[in-house]
Amino acid sequence: MSDISANLSLPFILPSQAQKHVTFNEGMRRLDTLVQLMILAVDQTAPPATPNDGDRYIVPAAATGDWAGHEGDIAVFEETSWQFLTPGKGWIGWVEAANELYVFDGTNWLSISDTFDLQNLDMVGISTTADTINRLAVASEASLFTHAGAGHQMKLNKSTAADTASLLFQTGWSGRAEMGTTGTDDFEIKVSGDGAVFHSAMVATAATGRVQFPSGVDGLSPAEFGTGSLLTTDYSASKGVDLVANSTGLLGNSYNYPAEFTYDPVVTPNLPASFYFPGYFTNTAKMQEFLPVDPNKVYRLQSYIRQQSQPGDWSAFTYGERHTQYMGLYAYDADWQVISAQHHMRFKHSGIDSLTTLAAPLAPGDTSITLADSSGWNETDTTANKRGIIIFGYKNSAGYTYDYYSRLVEPDLFDLGQVNKTTHIVTLNKPLPANMGNPDDPGGIWPAGTRIANSSSGNSFKYAFYAGLHVPEVDRWYLTTGHIGGIDTSGTNYTSNFAPGTTYVIPFWLPNFSNRAGGYSGHPDTGTSHKVWFTGASVTPEPLAVMSEVLTGADTGRKDIKVPTGDFATGAVSLAPTGISIDPV
Repeated sequence: MSDISANLSLPFILPSQAQKHVTFNEGMRRLDTLVQLMILAVDQTAPPATPNDGDRYIVPAAATGDWAGHEGDIAVFEETSWQFLTPGKGWIGWVEAANELYVFDGTNWLSISDTFDLQNLDMVGISTTADTINRLAVASEASLFTHAGAGHQMKLNKSTAADTASLLFQTGWSGRAEMGTTGTDDFEIKVSGDGAVFHSAMVATAATGRVQFPSGVDGLSPAEFGTGSLLTTDYSASKGVDLVANSTGLLGNSYNYPAEFTYDPVVTPNLPASFYFPGYFTNTAKMQEFLPVDPNKVYRLQSYIRQQSQPGDWSAFTYGERHTQYMGLYAYDADWQVISAQHHMRFKHSGIDSLTTLAAPLAPGDTSITLADSSGWNETDTTANKRGIIIFGYKNSAGYTYDYYSRLVEPDLFDLGQVNKTTHIVTLNKPLPANMGNPDDPGGIWPAGTRIANSSSGNSFKYAFYAGLHVPEVDRWYLTTGHIGGIDTSGTNYTSNFAPGTTYVIPFWLPNFSNRAGGYSGHPDTGTSHKVWFTGASVTPEPLAVMSEVLTGADTGRKDIKVPTGDFATGAVSLAPTGISIDPV
C-alpha cells in the first residue's frame, strides 16, 4: 500500500508511525493549498519580497530566486519558506491577476478561454435556437457590428450569379422587402404586400450601373404636374410638333405603335422607319398613348400607307391584291373611359330629334315616362338600342355635367306601340333600372325638365383618317389626309366631328381588313404574310380651319369644316370642305 494518496499525494498515517500529527498536518497543508485553488499570478518570474503565509503562484518559465527550476509548479509560501507542488493534468485554479480560470493540460497552464475552439462551429443560437438553415440565430432588440479602429464591412457571398445574396425583411415570418443580388448579379430592391407576390422597385445593372424603376416612380415632379412617365429628350424629339409620339419611328423601335405591327427601318418613305402588319385581319390595332385634344378645334390627320404586291394573277378581283384599309380614332372622356356611339347618339323619327325634357319626375322602378314632346321617338325600328333611353345628367369624376354625352343609357326599355304621341307618355316594358337613377338624389329621382332622348346606336369608331381605302397601286407609298374637329351635338355621330365628352383620342387601324382565309367581300385571300406598311401617323392642329354649325334639319348641331387648300399653278389659297385625300409620295 502506498503512503500517499493517488491524486493529491496526501500523506497517509501509517499504523506504526510515530508523531502521527506531523503527517496529518502535512496533509492538511496540501489540502489548504490545493482545494479552492486561488493563484495570485501566473507571469511573475521572481518571488515577492514579503509574501503572506499561504500565498500561491504558478511559477512561469525563466523563474529566478527560490523559484528557479520549478517552472509550472505551484509555489506556496508556508511560514518562512516556499514549498512547491507539482500539478496534475486537469488541475484548475482561479488566477486573480488575470481574473480567469487556468487549467493544467499536463504540460502547460492555459487560460480556460484559450481552450475553447470557436472555429468551425456547426451553429450558434443567441437567445433563440439555430437550425441547419439559420446556422446563426439571434433574438435581440438590436445587433451591433462596429469598427475596430477604422471602417467596417458586412459581406454576403454567393456561389454563382444565379444564386441569391440578399437581406430579407419580414413581418410575422412573411417577406415584405428584399434587397440584394437575387438570381443575377444586378442589385435589386423589391417589395411585397403578402409575402407571395413581389414587385421590383429598383434594379441597378451590374454591367453598366444604370438604374431602372420597373414599377414606376412618384414624387420626382410636383403633384400639380399630374401623373405619368417623365419625358426624355429622344421622346420629345420623336413627337416634333405632333401629338403622336414616335410617329416616324425616330426612337428606333416600335414604341406607341400597335403590338401587332413590326418595326421596319428599310421600307420607308424617307422617314426613320415604318411599321408593317402581315397577313390576315384579326382585330382592331390601336396605338398605345392617349392624345389630349381640344374638341372645339380642328385637327389635321395624316398617315403614310403602302401595300405589298403579291405574285399571282389577281385580275379577277376589282382591286387585285389591294385590300381594304381603315384608320380612325377612339374617343375617351376625362376619366379615360371609351366613348361609344350609344353614349351620345339620339333616335330621330322622320328626321325629328327625340331630344326633349321630362314633363314629370322620373324615378327608378317607374313603369312609364312622361315627356314634354315625343314626336321624335321611335315607332318603327325594332332594334333594341333604338328602343331605349338616354338621360343627359351624367357627371364625370370631377363633378362636371355633360350636355350631350351620357353613360346613363339603357336599351330595350319600351316596345313599338308603347310611345303615345298624343299624351307623350312612354310605357316601359320593365321598371326603370336602379342604375338609371339620379346619383344626386337620395331616391334617384330625376326632376321635371331633365333632358332625355330616345337612345340610338351606330359605329363607335371615327374613321376620320380613311375608311374602306384601297391604295391606287401596290409597292408605292401614299400620304393620306383627313380632318376632324368641333363637337358633334347632332346626335348623328358625324365622322368629322369629335364625339361629345371627348378629352383624349387614340389612333387605330383595321389593317388588311379584307384579307381573310378563303377571301372576303369580293377580295382574295392573299395569305398570312401579305404586308401593309404604315408610318407618320399624325394628329396636329389646323389653326386656319373654320367651322360652321348646321342649324336646321336632321343634322342640326353638326359642325361643317373648311380648311385651307392651295393651288400651286395659280398660287391661290382657298377654303374648301374637308374630305379624305390620298397622294402618292
